[in-house]
Amino acid sequence: MNKGLRFTTAGAGLMLIAGFVLPWLGKNPFQFSGLAFAGLGYPFLYAIPFAGGLSAFFALRTSRLRPSHILYPGLAGVLSLALLGALFVFSDTGSLRLDWPLSSMEFIRFEYKSNVILFHPFKDMGVGAMLSTLALLGLCVLPLVYTPSFEHIRETDPESYRQIIKDPRVGEEYRRFSLVGISLAILVVTYVWCGISPYKLWENRGNAKEYLFGRAMSEGDLAYINDQAQRAPEIEAQGLAEEYMSNKYRGIPFSQQPSSQDKARERKEMAAKMLAGMDEKEKTRLSKEARKSAIKEKKGGYFPPETSPVKIKGYLVALMETVAIAVWGTMLAVICAIPISFFAARNTLQLIFPSDDLKGQATRQSISFGVRRFLDSCRGFNEFVMALIFVAVIGLGPYAGILALWIHTFGILGKVFSEQIEAIESGQVEALTSTGAGSVQTIAFSVMPQVLPVFVSYTLLRFESNVRSAAILGFVGAGGIGFLIFDKLNGYLFREVCTMMIIIIITVGIIDHLCSRIRMRFI
Repeated sequence: MNKGLRFTTAGAGLMLIAGFVLPWLGKNPFQFSGLAFAGLGYPFLYAIPFAGGLSAFFALRTSRLRPSHILYPGLAGVLSLALLGALFVFSDTGSLRLDWPLSSMEFIRFEYKSNVILFHPFKDMGVGAMLSTLALLGLCVLPLVYTPSFEHIRETDPESYRQIIKDPRVGEEYRRFSLVGISLAILVVTYVWCGISPYKLWENRGNAKEYLFGRAMSEGDLAYINDQAQRAPEIEAQGLAEEYMSNKYRGIPFSQQPSSQDKARERKEMAAKMLAGMDEKEKTRLSKEARKSAIKEKKGGYFPPETSPVKIKGYLVALMETVAIAVWGTMLAVICAIPISFFAARNTLQLIFPSDDLKGQATRQSISFGVRRFLDSCRGFNEFVMALIFVAVIGLGPYAGILALWIHTFGILGKVFSEQIEAIESGQVEALTSTGAGSVQTIAFSVMPQVLPVFVSYTLLRFESNVRSAAILGFVGAGGIGFLIFDKLNGYLFREVCTMMIIIIITVGIIDHLCSRIRMRFI
């Protein structure tokens, strides 16, 4: 049996190599093998002949052939085909892709030089693709076929199939192989589906540098900056003249006001008068401010951050509102989650409803199921979505953010608390109930002391998370510093956004340090 396994494995490996060089897709006068596809933009297909050669090498040269020597070379070939299939279905940039919309059965589209060729998935399938598929399938099942337990299949005992999987020489290898294979296949398909590409990051590194640190100034940008600096006193004078004219004719009926031409003439004269009244120091100040503003506008970027004390003061006030939202959202969630968790945990339900008859069991199961599904619904939607709903219902402001964090955090903490309650040591509970203590006394003096440190730890962790979440809820109008971030992003004031991000990072670090100190007092 071992000799047959060796020769069969070697044959499957050689067939895999032969299938790679034979046609996979063919339509006169075009014939494309796996080797041709590998050279036309799919180099990962070279893993297929490598897998065949490796399995043949192990079969002929290894003294003790293990299932892993056969399974994993086969898995490498299967993953290569899975990657090719994922690119075919989900990618629209390669040479081989799905011809959409599907107008006929010839939906395999392949671009070769200046030609576009459509292949039928069955009629145009070459012998090479069939051989490669059969060889890979053979490598994946050969250890199962040649296991000694396979001989018992011909016997009358139907349980002999299970003996194959339980065979330590094969079953453990297949369980590991299935886990690794399914995991890698999912990763390969989702890699293509999600468009993950490290090369794309490297290719766009210049965009990241420009976005973070600003772009280089062109001659047009420099000319615009100089023009804004030179015209700054004139623009300021025009603004003052406009304000003067607005105040002058504010209470006068329109019919008694001068004509638009007279107003324009008066506005122009007033602007010239105000410009002439400016001293050189004022003009220089206006020019510097205009130049600085124009440079920010044209250069962009997040660095260096904004350092104006007046603006930082406004950011800190908004940050305190964000922390207040997180405090209230977390506190309300904890107040609601602690009692509800006793009804979600099976062991405390046994204390509250101790009856062991059919009615008592049904009551406990119904309550536990209902409470757990209620907690699932509370955390089923992200707090961002809930904030959108509450803003639409009660209007803009931090109250909508508090409600969103409250419900979402309640769903999370209720689940975590109930699971921690179910994991407590039952001996302490039984010792207290044996003395005649009631359910409330048992929960208060046996359950709570065991779970309190964990409750505190998870509460502080969620509070840290809620501070970060509250900073984002402002994007939908739920108050806090997020509203300022959203406003500045829309105004392309990235340096101010950078300052607010730095403030949030520092605040989260301080909160983490304080929470660690508090947690150490309970653990």
